[in-house]
Amino acid sequence: MMNVSIKFKLILFVFLIVFFRYSYAEKLTFNINHNVINKAIIDTENKRNVIELYHNNNLITKIPSFDEDGGNRFERLLTRYDENNLIRVITSFPDRGYFKIYYDIGLDKNTNLNMLNKVSYETQEWSSNGKFTVKYCYSHIKINLDSFFNNDELFGEVRPTFDGWKNGKEKGHCVKGNIKINYENAYNLVMKSYLFNNPNMNKQTKMYLIKGDVVHLLTKNNEFYHIEYTTSKNKIIKKWLHCSAIDACIY
Repeated sequence: MMNVSIKFKLILFVFLIVFFRYSYAEKLTFNINHNVINKAIIDTENKRNVIELYHNNNLITKIPSFDEDGGNRFERLLTRYDENNLIRVITSFPDRGYFKIYYDIGLDKNTNLNMLNKVSYETQEWSSNGKFTVKYCYSHIKINLDSFFNNDELFGEVRPTFDGWKNGKEKGHCVKGNIKINYENAYNLVMKSYLFNNPNMNKQTKMYLIKGDVVHLLTKNNEFYHIEYTTSKNKIIKKWLHCSAIDACIY
């Protein structure tokens, strides 16, 4: 009876070792609805700093996850609408309050290299007097993704802190307001563009947005996007915008 008990405990001990070993080595798989990429995998135990991108189970490339120990951790991926801007990597650090960083990755068709095209971040704060403030800042850059692997110094240059880039001095452009807005799906206009009542070139209004304005994409209809724009007076406008306004046309 004693031998049976010892054997059972030994088997149980081995099982627990195997179970916990593989339960911590978790691979997160994301199914992505996109023409170029339809699956992404990150190994949260062994290669947390790398995301593998696949098309029909064929590995296309590897990109940084922008995950940092003791700081913002990888949260999820967001699909972009156009093929030039393939994906947005989102990191967050809930212990610091609401602080999210967005890394936009695109394909440079001239060099056929994946590039980090834009870094932006969003903060939300309550002050002691009860005032709520949201801030969204973005900076357009163009760095080859291969440059980031094994280069922590370069990571430090592009990663913003809660107060901005480079020792608290913000570079780029910022949008501030007092209404809770989720900027995960925020896009910047690349040119002055008129708004439309319907997804039709004949339905143009007298309203327009200028280069740098931030919009949210709600839905897509051929070459038009249904967008939401918040004015400086916190008025919300929902209209249609041509794809050329955010450089998202596919021809």
